Amino acid sequence: MGQYNKKGLYTGYDKNHKERDALDFYSTPTEEVTNILDELWLPFKNNDVILEPCAGGGHMIQGILDHLNKIPFGLQPKIIATDVQKRENITNVPIECGLQYDFLSDDYPYTENIDWIIMNPPFATIEPFTMKALTIAKKGVVMLGRLQFLEGQSRFENIFDKHPPDDIYVYVDRIACYKNGDLKQKMASAQAYAWFVFYTDAKADYQGTFVNWLRRKDKQKFDKIYKKWYN
Repeated sequence: MGQYNKKGLYTGYDKNHKERDALDFYSTPTEEVTNILDELWLPFKNNDVILEPCAGGGHMIQGILDHLNKIPFGLQPKIIATDVQKRENITNVPIECGLQYDFLSDDYPYTENIDWIIMNPPFATIEPFTMKALTIAKKGVVMLGRLQFLEGQSRFENIFDKHPPDDIYVYVDRIACYKNGDLKQKMASAQAYAWFVFYTDAKADYQGTFVNWLRRKDKQKFDKIYKKWYN
């Protein structure tokens, strides 16, 4: 059984991506990504760079694009997407794939000039993914993870004691993901999920961690506000 070394890296992680085998690939529903970004209304700028380091088939990227398309004034940050394993890409954003794009590797190419990281990392490596993301993202990290991510002495010492999330958005009803990225295989989930939001800007003033709740019947809220403001 793996453990974390002093750098916070998971020693049980296989560089040959066995922990991300196709049978264990469950993609994030694009609408859930859009909904959380609609809720957060992050201050994206045209010259911002968004990194998705475990892009899979691009489902999270498509959710980001769907949100950006709702924003007036033509804001279109640059999106960089990578993954250790190549999968069918559902978006028009290229995904750079291969072992050289292992986010936990010391040789990962995108560690500078990254403003935002938006991701749903494998839970087995969520701790080192989060630790590295917090050191790279200049403005913030938005991450989907199991609610049990909040538990554990190691995660407290390595993450929450030093950099607790600014916001946690807990799903009232559990989300269902797509097995192997197949939109026809939406699987019921016994897992409780939440979005964890960290603001990393040095100017950001931490006011405490705020817990919020997300539920399906509120998903049209942003669209109603958008139509009221801009139509």
